[in-house]
Amino acid sequence: MRIPVNVQSGALSGRRGIGEGQDSVGVERTLAAISERALQKGAQAGLEVLPREVMRLTGATSIVLYEGRNRIAEAGHRVSRPGRGHAPQGFLVRHGRITLAVSPERIGPAERPVLERFARLGSSLLAARKRELDAQARQARMGRELREQAKALSVRERNRSRASHDLRTPLLVIRGYLDMMRKGMVGEMTPTLERYLERMMSATQDMNTLISQRLAPGNAPEDLRALLGTAFGQPRKPVLSLQCTAAAVPLKGAPASWALLMRTLARGLEGTGALEVKATIEARESLKMWRLHLSAPAERPLSKATVKRLEPLVHLLGGTLSMDAGQPLALTLLLPSA
Repeated sequence: MRIPVNVQSGALSGRRGIGEGQDSVGVERTLAAISERALQKGAQAGLEVLPREVMRLTGATSIVLYEGRNRIAEAGHRVSRPGRGHAPQGFLVRHGRITLAVSPERIGPAERPVLERFARLGSSLLAARKRELDAQARQARMGRELREQAKALSVRERNRSRASHDLRTPLLVIRGYLDMMRKGMVGEMTPTLERYLERMMSATQDMNTLISQRLAPGNAPEDLRALLGTAFGQPRKPVLSLQCTAAAVPLKGAPASWALLMRTLARGLEGTGALEVKATIEARESLKMWRLHLSAPAERPLSKATVKRLEPLVHLLGGTLSMDAGQPLALTLLLPSA
């Protein structure tokens, strides 16, 4: 009786074909081992080890993994690359954009389903690798934005310090002469001059207080109502309906971070298809926090990307975020008061 070709190749290579000796348990263990490696070391590590494991199971001399016509991983004897515009060579198994090329073409019918499973795993790993690359690019972009914000804050701090010094210097001179006049060092003071003097002293004190408030380190506190009005005031944004009984809603934290948070909220709610957003602001005096509640009849839920951007921003500013994805969509933020 004629010996099957795949059994002959397995005997020559010292290995058995999947259909003639390799049990399904070994295949399952191999798939699980590749997946675990991808979880621990990244999808690229799983893609690199997959061809070696397929070669070990099949006894092939060369396994090449393609994405479309781009070679992304290989194992065994190096085969010549196909010319530009040419398809991969060998026994081919495809799933999505992944192609598994096996050389030589000595694969039996029983081995094809197993190869298809490895191709499906390769397709999943490729999708995971793209997600990892996107996450890395997003982290790099956020890192650049944070560095740019830190640089801008440093410039603003230097300008603040210079402005504070420049404004206080002439004010100190004025106060010095007023003190001399009060002590009678420039002559006798009449009741009218004393009244004028008191008014000038009061004005200089008010000016000093104003400089301290407006040019203090960390800048003046941002008002939540103004930030919401700016973020939702652009075209195509949902219409904002705000209810707030407080005379002022000062916030504690960097103004740039607050502005970024409000813009992210507005853009995220715009993406839900909501035409109107109802907002209420209430004081939580015992916690020294403001409670901002947003409600919107959304057509779509808030995107996962928006939630991932919102949560770290809120936590960075010292607040908390809770969300109800029902209808209407509801967001509740507790934000630190200045």
